[in-house]
Amino acid sequence: YFGLGIYRPKTVENLGTLWRTAYVLGADFLFVIEDKFKKEKTDVYKVWSKIPLFQYQSFDHFQQSLPYSCKLVGVELDDTAQSIIQYNHPDRAIYLLGSESHGLSKEIKGKCHDLVQIPGSQSMNVAVAGSIVTYDRIAKFDSK
Repeated sequence: YFGLGIYRPKTVENLGTLWRTAYVLGADFLFVIEDKFKKEKTDVYKVWSKIPLFQYQSFDHFQQSLPYSCKLVGVELDDTAQSIIQYNHPDRAIYLLGSESHGLSKEIKGKCHDLVQIPGSQSMNVAVAGSIVTYDRIAKFDSK
């Protein structure tokens, strides 16, 4: 299983787009940390009824809820991050993305089991980044 989440999402549209991607590409759940869900009028698939969204008040609250034997994979532009091109996705993973304006703090990056980055030198839209990570995961699992 795998899930996707955003730490401090900047806009409700980013969360909505990532939620739709998560549903279409087979994620098991979605989550937000330090934000509240607001229903989107543009949600034509009604993804809120098909894939659960968990909401956490803080990173500590989220970390206490991590499933047993599940890797937390931070997605961030960082000198210590492994390129997603060579990354072997774990069977059980939770992918954590930071918003475009905040990213993931040094403290949060330090608590991730793995840190990966998408090729490129600039930050991209968080929903797009989550979509790329999800596609990379399913493409690599499908080729096994």
